[in-house]
Amino acid sequence: MWHLAKALMVPGLLFSMVMACAGWVQAQSGSRPTAEEIVGRMLVKNGERQAALEHYRTDRTYHLEYDGTGGKHHAEMVVRTEYVAPGRKYFTVLSESGSKVLCREVLHRLVDKEEQTAEKTDWQRALFSTDTYDVQLVGQEQLAGVNTWVLKVEPKVSSKVAYRGKVWVSKDDFAMVRVMGEPVKSPSWMIDCATFDSWYMRRGDVWVPAKNVSTTHVRIGGEAKVTIDYGSYDVLAARQIVPGGEHGREEMPVSSGGRRIAASLTR
Repeated sequence: MWHLAKALMVPGLLFSMVMACAGWVQAQSGSRPTAEEIVGRMLVKNGERQAALEHYRTDRTYHLEYDGTGGKHHAEMVVRTEYVAPGRKYFTVLSESGSKVLCREVLHRLVDKEEQTAEKTDWQRALFSTDTYDVQLVGQEQLAGVNTWVLKVEPKVSSKVAYRGKVWVSKDDFAMVRVMGEPVKSPSWMIDCATFDSWYMRRGDVWVPAKNVSTTHVRIGGEAKVTIDYGSYDVLAARQIVPGGEHGREEMPVSSGGRRIAASLTR
């Protein structure tokens, strides 16, 4: 079971974390841009969004389904996630159900892994830019009522955290709406293949992660699917964004409770 748990920890998580951070991007629309221009605007607005974000709190649901050796198993964990500027993030486990082994060896480690990867200050920029990825504008599509540009992305350098796939970017504000793909390299010899599908939603002027589904096929037999529902963000505060200028500040009290199990990051 430990080998299975170790194999399930990596696929989708890193990509979910990368895209959770890239999902805060936005840009002004104009004439039809090139793929490189879209990415460039995303990076600029990403910095503005990060600077504006003050605080959020949401209850995430992590759900794991495994169908393979030993039959079907499932586990679920509800985790309160709270971000407080400038760069503090907290996780509090609210409930656990299903397989105790999968909760302990997979879901808890999934949350721990998010903390570890988020602490790398250059994580976002290093993984998604025109310096590290080839990007191609391949079409247009409407997703959940949002008109988007569709980008095909391919890494210039292969690594275990690099991915290939598609990115949907909204036309009106150039925010990331969806990203779907697969790792270029398998993160473990035990994994035959893995895919991920991440969605984002608009909250005020800010785009936040909505849902991530990661599916992993294990060589020893079986398939595992991890679904993260990022919740409704019942508390969210951001300063007014003034492109190229200062931010107006709006204060909101920060509430917390329970046992915090993770600490800082740079967002």
